[in-house]
Amino acid sequence: MISKTIASVFGGCLVSISIMLNVNYLAPVPFDVKLLIGVLISFPLWVAAMVWGYSSTSGKQAWKKYGFTLLISVSINAFFLLEAK
Repeated sequence: MISKTIASVFGGCLVSISIMLNVNYLAPVPFDVKLLIGVLISFPLWVAAMVWGYSSTSGKQAWKKYGFTLLISVSINAFFLLEAK
């Protein structure tokens, strides 16, 4: 149970941050609205990611879920970051 808790807290936080960066790159709104969206959505997204991790059968499976999601999200973030320069 402790392995799922550690995976959910840290992996869920990383996934939440990365997805919110995706939203910030894709949202065609002013910067202050992007910050408000990030503040309002990031915590519920983190909670949803933690619940998703707790639904795993083991900590290793939770890390695999988070790793795959994080790999996709970070790839999208890298694409937008390289495109912006």
